[in-house]
Amino acid sequence: MTSSRFDSARAARTREFAITLTRWPSVTGSEGEATFPERLRELLATWPYFQRHPAQVWVTPARSYASGNVYALVRGRGPQTVVLSGHFDTVHTDSYGDEQAWATDPEALTERLIASLQRPGLTASEELALQDLSSGEFLPGRGLLDMKGGIAAGMTVLERYAALPESERPGNLLLVATPDEEGMSRGARSAVSDLPEIAARFQLEVRLGINLDATSDVGDGSEGRAVYLGTVGKLLLSALIVGRPTHAAYPFDGSSAALMAAELVRAVEGNPELADTAYRQNAAPPVCLELRDSRTQYDVTTPAQLWCAFNVLTQRSTPPQVFSRFLELAQTAAHTALTLQAQQAAAWGSVAAPALAELRARVLSFAELRAQAAAHAGEVAVQAVIAATPADPDPLQASRSITQALVGLARLEGPAIIVGLGAVHYPHTHVADSGADAQLAERLSRQVERFSQLSGQSVRVRHSFAGISDMSFLGHVPGAADAELVFQQTPHPVHVHTTPQGALHFPTINVGPWGRDYHQKLERLHQGYGFGVLPELVWELAVSELESREEAPFGERADFAVPSDTSLGER
Repeated sequence: MTSSRFDSARAARTREFAITLTRWPSVTGSEGEATFPERLRELLATWPYFQRHPAQVWVTPARSYASGNVYALVRGRGPQTVVLSGHFDTVHTDSYGDEQAWATDPEALTERLIASLQRPGLTASEELALQDLSSGEFLPGRGLLDMKGGIAAGMTVLERYAALPESERPGNLLLVATPDEEGMSRGARSAVSDLPEIAARFQLEVRLGINLDATSDVGDGSEGRAVYLGTVGKLLLSALIVGRPTHAAYPFDGSSAALMAAELVRAVEGNPELADTAYRQNAAPPVCLELRDSRTQYDVTTPAQLWCAFNVLTQRSTPPQVFSRFLELAQTAAHTALTLQAQQAAAWGSVAAPALAELRARVLSFAELRAQAAAHAGEVAVQAVIAATPADPDPLQASRSITQALVGLARLEGPAIIVGLGAVHYPHTHVADSGADAQLAERLSRQVERFSQLSGQSVRVRHSFAGISDMSFLGHVPGAADAELVFQQTPHPVHVHTTPQGALHFPTINVGPWGRDYHQKLERLHQGYGFGVLPELVWELAVSELESREEAPFGERADFAVPSDTSLGER
């Protein structure tokens, strides 16, 4: 499809938004993240629509956090509403090294990176980055891909919609920009609480959420050009392994926490049998994110405790199902380790071998440990431990500290393993489970197929977004059993997302830019798709959903057009 001047102007507008947002540093937890919402609100307030309706763009503080959510509402004729969402916080810029000063200036960074990559001995990923950046098809910058480019596309759609006469706006578009997705999704979790009041105030009926997060693709973009009907979930399973420490010269006088931890890691790490499956797609198998002992200084005593944390992705399995299976794995790992240690003691001729053969490990859930600690030391003591433990910045550190302290209060001796949830639970979601009409997934698939045909840009429909995202919270109301298990097994209450009474339940999909190496120094966004194609695709999906019936066959509106990739290939 040939690019028109109007289309190129719209793509250039998206690029302008994206570069502006990227130039505002907003590392998670930083002052820049705290000031970003007001800067964005001020920018949106300059638009003619919001000059006429200033009360329809505002900032709401995120609960228990220094930053806030930005809301911008463009109203139409009916109550039907589509939410466009994205996070504006980014990971740190330390990885840029000598280029750190330019990390948030995409155009200047491009030249700096190209110069730094013009040297011998490049790795394959560096060779690809040099090729990408030299071609002009990609633009680098911290947070440009993840995910200010997506917010920029949402802004272009919102601005375009606001420019229509009210009679041509079939419903409402609500842009939501949130902080802290890279941490604990406090922004999106606060939005869950904000949205019922916003819907009541403006009489909105949310039909669809469109998250604008990015996809990684190291190939030609065919994987990255995608609409996702759902997202994977995440449970961060933790295990505190308690042994019986002993002098290293007398290894069989105690029980080895290290050996139990090793058996548990061996059973879980990368195990394809533990990979969750739905819609003929496999989530990645669990991996160990943290493994450390409890010692604070060197000595020749075996570790009293070891701590493990495993990233477990879900597509269909519920938290109770995952937790129950993990308890079984811990029980098996403990038995295997103790049996092996007893055999090794016997083979060495240790007099401790018979006693080791009789040892049995206790495997408890965190809730059971908490109850035992309260029974021994009192609920006030348990609450004091939790209150004295900072929830930030590392949720695993907080969970580990609480669990270790409660082991002491409970007077629990090893061998034992305590299984819990180390951080915020991200539920998996899918439009088929959202309570939306049964035809929604099919309707979205048809719309994407027609868009691909008319635009000449292949876009695929996929079931599960592979990355952890705010999709887990926007529009999702967890079941009672799931919520109860998460509440009981999470050490720190700040890490528990509590869905408010009356929370809105609506389907959320992901439609975002694609690029490469996000969170890395060479993070870069494909310009042709991100600035040209993406805003048109989001427009079509959003406006079509707002219309009670399509007023014209899909793609036949006079303003439907997509610029070619080459229109944004020049720097």
